[in-house]
Amino acid sequence: MGALERLERRNQDFLLLETIKRVGVQNYSLLSRLTGLNAETIRYKVSKHLGKLGLNATIRINYGELGLSISYLLVTPRAGSGREWLDNMNYVIFSGKLMGTNKYFCLCALPFRFKKKFNDVLEGIKAQGIVEDYEIADVSWMRYPPFRVEMYDFEGKAWKIDWTRLGLPGKEVGASFLSVNRDSEVDYIDLKILKAMLLDPTIPIAKAAKAIQANPRTVRYHHTEHVMKAKFILSNDIRWVRPFQDGGLERLMRAVIIFRKLDQGAAEKVRRFCNNLPFTWLEAGTEDRTYLALIDIPIELFHESIRQIESHLRLEGDNYEVMMLDPSKMQPLDIPDEMFDKERGWRLLNYQEVTAAQAQERPN
Repeated sequence: MGALERLERRNQDFLLLETIKRVGVQNYSLLSRLTGLNAETIRYKVSKHLGKLGLNATIRINYGELGLSISYLLVTPRAGSGREWLDNMNYVIFSGKLMGTNKYFCLCALPFRFKKKFNDVLEGIKAQGIVEDYEIADVSWMRYPPFRVEMYDFEGKAWKIDWTRLGLPGKEVGASFLSVNRDSEVDYIDLKILKAMLLDPTIPIAKAAKAIQANPRTVRYHHTEHVMKAKFILSNDIRWVRPFQDGGLERLMRAVIIFRKLDQGAAEKVRRFCNNLPFTWLEAGTEDRTYLALIDIPIELFHESIRQIESHLRLEGDNYEVMMLDPSKMQPLDIPDEMFDKERGWRLLNYQEVTAAQAQERPN
Protein backbone atom coordinates (compact mmCIF):
# COMPACT_ATOMS: atom_id res chain seq x y z
CA MET A 1 0.00 0.00 0.00
CA GLY A 2 1.39 3.37 -1.04
CA ALA A 3 1.84 6.37 1.23
CA LEU A 4 -1.18 8.16 -0.27
CA GLU A 5 -3.43 5.14 0.23
CA ARG A 6 -2.25 4.75 3.84
CA LEU A 7 -2.98 8.41 4.51
CA GLU A 8 -6.45 8.10 2.97
CA ARG A 9 -7.22 5.01 5.09
CA ARG A 10 -6.00 6.74 8.27
CA ASN A 11 -8.22 9.72 7.50
CA GLN A 12 -11.19 7.41 6.91
CA ASP A 13 -10.52 5.57 10.17
CA PHE A 14 -10.15 8.84 12.07
CA LEU A 15 -13.41 10.24 10.63
CA LEU A 16 -15.34 7.04 11.28
CA LEU A 17 -14.16 6.71 14.87
CA GLU A 18 -15.03 10.33 15.65
CA THR A 19 -18.49 9.84 14.09
CA ILE A 20 -19.11 6.61 16.02
CA LYS A 21 -18.32 8.52 19.21
CA ARG A 22 -21.10 10.97 18.26
CA VAL A 23 -23.90 8.66 17.06
CA GLY A 24 -22.97 5.05 17.85
CA VAL A 25 -22.80 2.04 15.52
CA GLN A 26 -26.36 0.77 15.17
CA ASN A 27 -27.34 2.86 12.14
CA TYR A 28 -24.97 2.26 9.21
CA SER A 29 -27.06 4.50 6.92
CA LEU A 30 -26.63 7.42 9.32
CA LEU A 31 -22.90 6.76 9.59
CA SER A 32 -22.71 6.69 5.80
CA ARG A 33 -24.46 10.06 5.46
CA LEU A 34 -22.24 11.67 8.09
CA THR A 35 -18.94 10.30 6.81
CA GLY A 36 -19.54 10.03 3.07
CA LEU A 37 -18.36 6.41 3.18
CA ASN A 38 -20.30 3.61 1.54
CA ALA A 39 -22.63 1.79 3.96
CA GLU A 40 -21.07 -1.58 3.11
CA THR A 41 -17.62 -0.13 3.73
CA ILE A 42 -18.79 1.04 7.14
CA ARG A 43 -20.32 -2.35 7.88
CA TYR A 44 -16.96 -3.98 7.12
CA LYS A 45 -14.99 -1.43 9.14
CA VAL A 46 -17.26 -1.81 12.18
CA SER A 47 -17.51 -5.61 12.07
CA LYS A 48 -13.94 -6.45 10.96
CA HIS A 49 -11.58 -3.50 10.57
CA LEU A 50 -12.02 -2.01 14.07
CA GLY A 51 -10.97 -5.33 15.55
CA LYS A 52 -7.89 -5.40 13.31
CA LEU A 53 -6.96 -2.00 14.74
CA GLY A 54 -7.20 -3.42 18.28
CA LEU A 55 -10.37 -1.41 18.94
CA ASN A 56 -14.06 -1.96 19.60
CA ALA A 57 -17.19 0.16 19.90
CA THR A 58 -19.00 0.51 23.21
CA ILE A 59 -21.73 2.46 24.97
CA ARG A 60 -21.45 4.42 28.22
CA ILE A 61 -24.29 3.90 30.68
CA ASN A 62 -25.95 6.83 32.42
CA TYR A 63 -26.43 5.24 35.83
CA GLY A 64 -27.91 8.49 37.16
CA GLU A 65 -30.84 8.29 34.74
CA LEU A 66 -31.37 4.67 35.82
CA GLY A 67 -32.04 6.01 39.32
CA LEU A 68 -28.69 4.76 40.66
CA SER A 69 -25.95 6.59 42.55
CA ILE A 70 -22.33 5.44 42.52
CA SER A 71 -20.13 4.51 45.46
CA TYR A 72 -16.61 3.15 45.55
CA LEU A 73 -15.91 0.27 47.88
CA LEU A 74 -12.60 -1.15 49.15
CA VAL A 75 -13.04 -4.58 50.75
CA THR A 76 -10.65 -6.83 52.66
CA PRO A 77 -12.20 -10.34 52.68
CA ARG A 78 -11.34 -12.84 55.35
CA ALA A 79 -8.21 -14.75 54.39
CA GLY A 80 -9.11 -17.84 52.38
CA SER A 81 -12.69 -16.75 51.66
CA GLY A 82 -11.92 -16.05 48.00
CA ARG A 83 -14.89 -14.46 46.20
CA GLU A 84 -17.43 -15.69 48.77
CA TRP A 85 -18.06 -12.11 49.92
CA LEU A 86 -19.12 -11.12 46.37
CA ASP A 87 -21.83 -13.77 46.47
CA ASN A 88 -23.38 -11.82 49.34
CA MET A 89 -23.32 -8.46 47.56
CA ASN A 90 -25.85 -6.70 45.34
CA TYR A 91 -25.30 -3.79 42.95
CA VAL A 92 -21.56 -4.30 42.43
CA ILE A 93 -21.05 -3.12 38.83
CA PHE A 94 -17.24 -3.40 38.76
CA SER A 95 -14.71 -5.30 40.86
CA GLY A 96 -11.01 -6.01 40.73
CA LYS A 97 -8.53 -7.68 43.07
CA LEU A 98 -5.55 -5.58 44.12
CA MET A 99 -2.33 -7.32 43.13
CA GLY A 100 -0.21 -8.61 46.00
CA THR A 101 -3.01 -8.13 48.55
CA ASN A 102 -6.26 -9.71 49.66
CA LYS A 103 -8.19 -6.49 48.91
CA TYR A 104 -10.76 -5.70 46.24
CA PHE A 105 -11.73 -2.40 44.66
CA CYS A 106 -15.37 -2.11 43.57
CA LEU A 107 -17.85 0.33 42.13
CA CYS A 108 -21.45 0.00 43.30
CA ALA A 109 -24.53 1.53 41.66
CA LEU A 110 -27.31 1.86 44.26
CA PRO A 111 -30.87 3.16 44.34
CA PHE A 112 -30.63 6.01 46.87
CA ARG A 113 -33.35 4.55 49.09
CA PHE A 114 -31.23 1.41 49.63
CA LYS A 115 -28.05 3.10 50.85
CA LYS A 116 -28.66 2.41 54.54
CA LYS A 117 -29.80 -1.14 53.85
CA PHE A 118 -26.69 -1.72 51.71
CA ASN A 119 -24.51 -0.59 54.61
CA ASP A 120 -26.42 -3.04 56.81
CA VAL A 121 -25.53 -5.81 54.35
CA LEU A 122 -21.85 -4.84 54.59
CA GLU A 123 -22.04 -4.84 58.39
CA GLY A 124 -23.78 -8.22 58.25
CA ILE A 125 -21.08 -9.93 56.21
CA LYS A 126 -18.43 -8.28 58.40
CA ALA A 127 -20.15 -9.58 61.55
CA GLN A 128 -20.23 -13.06 59.99
CA GLY A 129 -16.47 -12.87 59.45
CA ILE A 130 -16.75 -13.00 55.64
CA VAL A 131 -14.93 -9.67 55.34
CA GLU A 132 -12.42 -8.21 57.76
CA ASP A 133 -12.89 -4.56 56.87
CA TYR A 134 -14.27 -2.22 54.22
CA GLU A 135 -14.30 1.43 53.16
CA ILE A 136 -17.23 2.89 51.24
CA ALA A 137 -17.78 6.45 49.98
CA ASP A 138 -20.47 8.09 47.86
CA VAL A 139 -19.38 9.39 44.46
CA SER A 140 -20.98 12.70 43.49
CA TRP A 141 -20.00 12.61 39.79
CA MET A 142 -18.62 10.16 37.25
CA ARG A 143 -17.11 10.74 33.80
CA TYR A 144 -16.03 8.62 30.83
CA PRO A 145 -13.02 10.22 29.08
CA PRO A 146 -13.31 9.60 25.33
CA PHE A 147 -10.99 7.46 23.25
CA ARG A 148 -8.06 9.64 22.14
CA VAL A 149 -7.95 9.06 18.40
CA GLU A 150 -5.14 11.58 18.00
CA MET A 151 -2.88 9.54 20.31
CA TYR A 152 -3.39 6.18 18.58
CA ASP A 153 -1.17 4.72 15.87
CA PHE A 154 -3.57 2.93 13.51
CA GLU A 155 -0.83 1.10 11.60
CA GLY A 156 1.03 -0.03 14.70
CA LYS A 157 -2.20 -0.74 16.64
CA ALA A 158 -0.57 0.96 19.62
CA TRP A 159 -0.55 4.20 21.60
CA LYS A 160 1.69 7.04 20.49
CA ILE A 161 1.98 9.51 23.37
CA ASP A 162 3.39 13.03 23.45
CA TRP A 163 4.13 13.09 27.18
CA THR A 164 4.96 16.81 27.14
CA ARG A 165 1.32 17.67 26.45
CA LEU A 166 -0.31 15.74 29.30
CA GLY A 167 0.22 18.44 31.93
CA LEU A 168 -0.79 21.36 29.73
CA PRO A 169 -3.89 23.40 30.60
CA GLY A 170 -6.92 22.45 28.56
CA LYS A 171 -10.58 21.65 28.68
CA GLU A 172 -11.47 18.41 30.41
CA VAL A 173 -13.53 16.22 28.09
CA GLY A 174 -15.86 13.26 28.36
CA ALA A 175 -19.50 12.51 29.04
CA SER A 176 -20.37 12.80 32.74
CA PHE A 177 -23.33 12.45 35.08
CA LEU A 178 -24.18 13.26 38.68
CA SER A 179 -25.34 10.80 41.32
CA VAL A 180 -29.05 11.24 41.98
CA ASN A 181 -31.45 10.94 44.89
CA ARG A 182 -34.58 10.21 42.89
CA ASP A 183 -36.33 7.28 41.26
CA SER A 184 -36.19 6.55 37.54
CA GLU A 185 -38.76 5.64 34.89
CA VAL A 186 -36.57 2.77 33.67
CA ASP A 187 -38.30 -0.60 33.32
CA TYR A 188 -37.34 -4.24 32.88
CA ILE A 189 -37.19 -4.24 29.06
CA ASP A 190 -35.15 -1.01 29.03
CA LEU A 191 -32.51 -2.64 31.24
CA LYS A 192 -32.38 -5.79 29.12
CA ILE A 193 -31.89 -3.66 25.98
CA LEU A 194 -29.04 -1.79 27.67
CA LYS A 195 -27.50 -5.09 28.80
CA ALA A 196 -27.61 -6.46 25.25
CA MET A 197 -26.13 -3.26 23.80
CA LEU A 198 -23.38 -3.19 26.41
CA LEU A 199 -22.35 -6.67 25.26
CA ASP A 200 -22.71 -5.75 21.56
CA PRO A 201 -23.53 -2.15 20.52
CA THR A 202 -24.18 -3.32 16.93
CA ILE A 203 -26.91 -5.79 17.93
CA PRO A 204 -30.04 -5.49 15.73
CA ILE A 205 -33.31 -4.85 17.55
CA ALA A 206 -34.79 -8.14 16.33
CA LYS A 207 -31.85 -10.07 17.76
CA ALA A 208 -32.05 -8.16 21.04
CA ALA A 209 -35.79 -8.93 21.20
CA LYS A 210 -35.06 -12.64 20.76
CA ALA A 211 -32.48 -12.56 23.54
CA ILE A 212 -34.92 -10.71 25.82
CA GLN A 213 -37.79 -13.02 24.74
CA ALA A 214 -40.00 -10.04 23.95
CA ASN A 215 -41.97 -8.83 20.93
CA PRO A 216 -39.64 -7.00 18.48
CA ARG A 217 -42.14 -4.14 18.12
CA THR A 218 -42.23 -3.72 21.90
CA VAL A 219 -38.43 -3.74 22.09
CA ARG A 220 -38.13 -1.23 19.24
CA TYR A 221 -40.58 1.08 21.02
CA HIS A 222 -38.68 0.83 24.30
CA HIS A 223 -35.38 1.44 22.53
CA THR A 224 -36.66 4.59 20.80
CA GLU A 225 -39.04 6.07 23.39
CA HIS A 226 -37.29 5.03 26.61
CA VAL A 227 -33.62 4.15 26.15
CA MET A 228 -32.78 6.90 23.66
CA LYS A 229 -35.16 9.70 24.68
CA ALA A 230 -34.51 9.27 28.41
CA LYS A 231 -30.75 9.31 27.73
CA PHE A 232 -30.08 6.02 29.49
CA ILE A 233 -27.08 5.82 27.15
CA LEU A 234 -24.85 8.72 28.13
CA SER A 235 -22.51 8.48 25.13
CA ASN A 236 -20.95 6.21 22.52
CA ASP A 237 -17.25 5.53 22.45
CA ILE A 238 -14.36 3.39 21.24
CA ARG A 239 -12.31 1.22 23.56
CA TRP A 240 -8.83 -0.25 23.22
CA VAL A 241 -9.14 -4.05 23.42
CA ARG A 242 -6.01 -5.37 21.72
CA PRO A 243 -4.61 -7.15 24.84
CA PHE A 244 -7.92 -9.02 25.25
CA GLN A 245 -7.99 -9.97 21.54
CA ASP A 246 -4.46 -11.36 21.73
CA GLY A 247 -5.25 -13.29 24.90
CA GLY A 248 -2.30 -11.56 26.50
CA LEU A 249 -3.55 -10.05 29.74
CA GLU A 250 0.05 -10.11 30.94
CA ARG A 251 0.60 -7.23 28.47
CA LEU A 252 -1.95 -5.05 30.26
CA MET A 253 -1.64 -3.23 33.57
CA ARG A 254 -4.91 -2.07 35.13
CA ALA A 255 -4.84 0.39 37.99
CA VAL A 256 -6.88 2.70 40.18
CA ILE A 257 -5.43 6.08 41.12
CA ILE A 258 -6.96 7.62 44.25
CA PHE A 259 -6.31 11.08 45.70
CA ARG A 260 -8.16 11.84 48.93
CA LYS A 261 -9.34 15.27 50.13
CA LEU A 262 -7.65 17.49 47.55
CA ASP A 263 -7.86 21.26 47.77
CA GLN A 264 -9.49 23.09 44.86
CA GLY A 265 -6.28 23.81 42.94
CA ALA A 266 -4.87 20.31 43.39
CA ALA A 267 -8.20 18.74 42.38
CA GLU A 268 -8.21 20.68 39.11
CA LYS A 269 -4.59 19.71 38.34
CA VAL A 270 -5.14 16.02 39.08
CA ARG A 271 -8.38 15.89 37.07
CA ARG A 272 -6.83 17.65 34.09
CA PHE A 273 -3.78 15.35 33.98
CA CYS A 274 -5.73 12.10 34.35
CA ASN A 275 -8.35 13.29 31.86
CA ASN A 276 -5.55 13.93 29.32
CA LEU A 277 -3.96 10.52 29.94
CA PRO A 278 -5.26 8.32 27.08
CA PHE A 279 -5.33 5.20 29.28
CA THR A 280 -7.98 6.66 31.62
CA TRP A 281 -11.40 5.15 30.88
CA LEU A 282 -13.34 6.26 33.96
CA GLU A 283 -13.08 9.11 36.47
CA ALA A 284 -15.12 9.89 39.57
CA GLY A 285 -15.10 12.26 42.52
CA THR A 286 -16.70 12.80 45.91
CA GLU A 287 -18.02 15.96 47.56
CA ASP A 288 -14.92 16.18 49.78
CA ARG A 289 -12.72 16.20 46.63
CA THR A 290 -11.54 12.63 46.76
CA TYR A 291 -10.77 11.73 43.15
CA LEU A 292 -10.25 8.37 41.45
CA ALA A 293 -9.35 7.27 37.94
CA LEU A 294 -9.38 3.78 36.40
CA ILE A 295 -6.65 3.26 33.82
CA ASP A 296 -5.56 0.50 31.39
CA ILE A 297 -1.85 0.77 30.51
CA PRO A 298 0.02 -1.36 27.95
CA ILE A 299 2.91 -3.09 29.68
CA GLU A 300 5.50 -1.50 27.38
CA LEU A 301 4.39 1.98 28.55
CA PHE A 302 3.76 1.10 32.18
CA HIS A 303 6.98 2.35 33.75
CA GLU A 304 6.95 5.61 31.81
CA SER A 305 3.26 6.14 32.65
CA ILE A 306 3.86 5.68 36.37
CA ARG A 307 6.90 7.94 36.19
CA GLN A 308 4.82 10.63 34.50
CA ILE A 309 2.00 10.26 37.03
CA GLU A 310 4.42 10.54 39.95
CA SER A 311 6.36 13.46 38.50
CA HIS A 312 3.20 15.45 37.81
CA LEU A 313 1.02 14.50 40.78
CA ARG A 314 3.01 13.14 43.73
CA LEU A 315 2.86 16.43 45.69
CA GLU A 316 -0.92 16.79 45.32
CA GLY A 317 -3.19 15.74 48.17
CA ASP A 318 -2.43 14.18 51.53
CA ASN A 319 -3.27 10.59 50.61
CA TYR A 320 -2.21 9.37 47.15
CA GLU A 321 -2.28 5.76 45.96
CA VAL A 322 -1.83 3.83 42.73
CA MET A 323 -3.44 0.43 43.24
CA MET A 324 -2.66 -2.24 40.66
CA LEU A 325 -5.52 -4.57 39.72
CA ASP A 326 -5.15 -8.16 38.58
CA PRO A 327 -6.56 -8.23 34.99
CA SER A 328 -7.41 -11.93 35.36
CA LYS A 329 -9.57 -11.29 38.45
CA MET A 330 -11.88 -8.54 37.33
CA GLN A 331 -15.56 -8.07 36.66
CA PRO A 332 -16.01 -5.48 33.88
CA LEU A 333 -18.35 -2.51 34.15
CA ASP A 334 -21.91 -3.84 34.08
CA ILE A 335 -25.59 -3.11 34.79
CA PRO A 336 -27.19 -4.62 37.95
CA ASP A 337 -30.25 -5.77 35.96
CA GLU A 338 -30.59 -8.93 38.06
CA MET A 339 -31.70 -6.68 40.95
CA PHE A 340 -34.68 -5.28 39.00
CA ASP A 341 -38.08 -6.89 39.48
CA LYS A 342 -40.68 -6.54 36.70
CA GLU A 343 -43.36 -5.52 39.19
CA ARG A 344 -41.48 -3.83 42.06
CA GLY A 345 -38.55 -2.22 40.30
CA TRP A 346 -35.18 -2.05 42.05
CA ARG A 347 -34.92 -4.34 45.08
CA LEU A 348 -32.28 -5.24 47.64
CA LEU A 349 -31.86 -8.39 49.65
CA ASN A 350 -30.47 -8.06 53.16
CA TYR A 351 -27.76 -10.40 54.38
CA GLN A 352 -30.20 -12.94 55.86
CA GLU A 353 -32.28 -12.99 52.65
CA VAL A 354 -29.18 -13.52 50.50
CA THR A 355 -28.05 -16.39 52.73
CA ALA A 356 -31.51 -18.00 52.64
CA ALA A 357 -31.75 -17.66 48.85
CA GLN A 358 -28.36 -19.29 48.42
CA ALA A 359 -29.34 -22.17 50.71
CA GLN A 360 -32.48 -22.81 48.63
CA GLU A 361 -30.40 -22.93 45.43
CA ARG A 362 -27.96 -25.53 46.80
CA PRO A 363 -28.64 -29.13 45.72
CA ASN A 364 -29.85 -31.51 48.45
